[in-house]
Amino acid sequence: MAKTPEMIIDEDIKKIYLGNLNTVEFNLKLPEEGAQGTQITWSSDNELFLRPDGSVTRPMNGIGNRKVHLKGTFSYGGLKKEKTYEVHILEEKGRVDIVEVLTLERTVKAGVLTMLPHAVILRGDNGHLFSRRVDWEGGNEQVFKKCGIVRLCGKIKEEKLPANIVIHVKEQAETEKMSTVPAVTAMDGGETHLTAGSQFYRAMEHAVTYFKSVNDDEMLYNFRVAAGLDTRGAKAMEGWDSMECLLRGHTTGHYLSALALCYRETKDGEILSKLQYIVEELGRCQKAFSGLSGYHEGYLGAYSEEQYDLLEKGAKYPDIWAPYYTLHKLLAGMLEAYYWTENEKALNIAIKAGMWVYRRLNRLTKNEREQMWDTYIAGEFGGINETFAGLYEITGKEEFLITAKMFDNDRLFVPMQEQKDVLEGLHANQHIPQIIGCMGLFKATGEKHYHDIAEFFWKIVTGSHTFVNGGTGENEMFFEPDASAAHLTAETAEYCASYNMLKLTKELFRYNPKAFYMDYYERCMFNHIVAGVDQKPTGETTYFFPLGPGGVKEPKSINSCCHGTGMESQMKYTEAIYFHTKDELYVNLFLNSETVWKEKDVWIRQAVDKESPGNIKLCIEGDTEFVLKIRCPYWCKGEYEVLVNSVKVIAKCDSGGYININRKRTTDVVEIRFKCEIRMECASGSGDIKAWAYGPYILAALSEQRNFLELDGREMEPEKIGADGLRFRINSRKDILWVPLADVEDKRFHVYWKKVC
Repeated sequence: MAKTPEMIIDEDIKKIYLGNLNTVEFNLKLPEEGAQGTQITWSSDNELFLRPDGSVTRPMNGIGNRKVHLKGTFSYGGLKKEKTYEVHILEEKGRVDIVEVLTLERTVKAGVLTMLPHAVILRGDNGHLFSRRVDWEGGNEQVFKKCGIVRLCGKIKEEKLPANIVIHVKEQAETEKMSTVPAVTAMDGGETHLTAGSQFYRAMEHAVTYFKSVNDDEMLYNFRVAAGLDTRGAKAMEGWDSMECLLRGHTTGHYLSALALCYRETKDGEILSKLQYIVEELGRCQKAFSGLSGYHEGYLGAYSEEQYDLLEKGAKYPDIWAPYYTLHKLLAGMLEAYYWTENEKALNIAIKAGMWVYRRLNRLTKNEREQMWDTYIAGEFGGINETFAGLYEITGKEEFLITAKMFDNDRLFVPMQEQKDVLEGLHANQHIPQIIGCMGLFKATGEKHYHDIAEFFWKIVTGSHTFVNGGTGENEMFFEPDASAAHLTAETAEYCASYNMLKLTKELFRYNPKAFYMDYYERCMFNHIVAGVDQKPTGETTYFFPLGPGGVKEPKSINSCCHGTGMESQMKYTEAIYFHTKDELYVNLFLNSETVWKEKDVWIRQAVDKESPGNIKLCIEGDTEFVLKIRCPYWCKGEYEVLVNSVKVIAKCDSGGYININRKRTTDVVEIRFKCEIRMECASGSGDIKAWAYGPYILAALSEQRNFLELDGREMEPEKIGADGLRFRINSRKDILWVPLADVEDKRFHVYWKKVC
């Protein structure tokens, strides 16, 4: 059947890709013609900031970001259709005068080639800290032959003040090491399962349904086109994986990871078959590339090698878009497939692609690589350093450890090592995965500074840069410390950032099993990760979680980065519930679930009533003694009671924040009743901006109002109402219903409100 003009227009509209419109800083490339000949004209409702030719003028610093509606009119065969795109244009960054450059100190070994820090820390006239690249006199790689103290000056680009470093040259200066043996072991290898009755279980089930609906040949389309292979009649992908998008290929990597994790959780044969097909066909693409002119052995991608060439020549976004980021998603997917399905072909593909990266980066200098990683968006590389550390641990190939270290980013790592918060203005999800990579490098080498970098980073993000739901950032960027109240907009808390913060939290917990790590994990998982996905089996995810007044969730499946991490997240809810040592079992998260402690031949089933989140029941079977360690959550304020087999017992909380119960019988029923009540939490930077919470749940007010709700602080006594779930009203505003944030679907809501007296 011949296509009608309407069909042609609709198809061309779907294929249009204008870039990431959530954070626009550069001119847009607006096409005048669609793929099938549709004529396109553009208009803007605010030409001061966005002209019809795509020219962007960013608002001056201090004016604020601007939302512009860009309308495309599509014409074909006498028919016209319109589509409006919402474009978020970021304000210009303000100029900060530098008043101080902090002096660095390093201890090095005499007679050995030393790599000096490629970044220094600066203090602005506003008191805030930043980092910048530096070039030291004599070069950034030097040999110091004599023992003693050496002082060097350095030049910071576009800054008048010099940098200074004090170098202590000694006969012996070894890298400090730390044990890489984890303190606890996660029960995340498929032995833990969610049971019915929670939103987490439903989200996981919806994801499985979605995965089974995906056309795998569409996921392979871009790779086959690039490799010159038959696309087997598949349609081209859309959104961030359209043929016009320079990030294409990343969703396929996320999808492969999600399939591997899904098989771990479900052992579903259909899911395994889909995974095996993706791996097999990507292997065919990799083989085809090796036979094409201009390609090098091992290359795998959804486009040519050109983006990598351009990055090395200094190209910037939007001319290129993060090629190593996309490659990381593919390599991570291959390793997940290997870990959870023992797919050797996936490992071999990753090894070949990994060697391609090694050969490419090894011919560049440290300075050249640092310049690439310092390039906003274009140089983003995800957590590829973690992937290479993993490849090294699997294969023992030294080239992979060398490659992992080639991604060391001194602009971030040096300040973290010095314990200085320079996060303001940095792209959050560009840098969180790099820190996860630090943990990978620590595990591979035992080098303590990598662990310390990750530990300090986690501390400042969770302590000074997060919202009440655990999310971080506005318009993808870290804001200044302790200032969340000033950044409550519709563009808060990118989903990807929270996904990666949970990965980092889990890794740190393995080496230091303290309750505060799992307090954050619970906050973020309960109030962002599960709250940010569509409650229907669409695979859609909310990119920004709108914490400004009157926000509305807008789950989308435009193959964005958050769509990718959203797919994976639904298969990760079991990963941090239970951990164990030789003789201890940790219960970290309170979710309907069951697990088997294989080494002890012990079976545990946990039941939690969502309406009474402080009441936990654990049924334990197995003829062995061990210590049951149950997290004492921050929200109970240390008040709880414990019953073992219906008998009240005294169980103390240890210094790590865990309640200890000595378990001896073949069958035990342990009940914990944590105090659970309404509480207020404050937005940092303001004593008047508050949020309500109940147990682990952050509450949201359902209201169409678009400015802050104002509540009288003298007349606030929230009360739980109804029997259909957690629902609350406040006596001073009986017209407003408050519900757990994850229960909100398509209605406008308020997490934060203003206290007035």
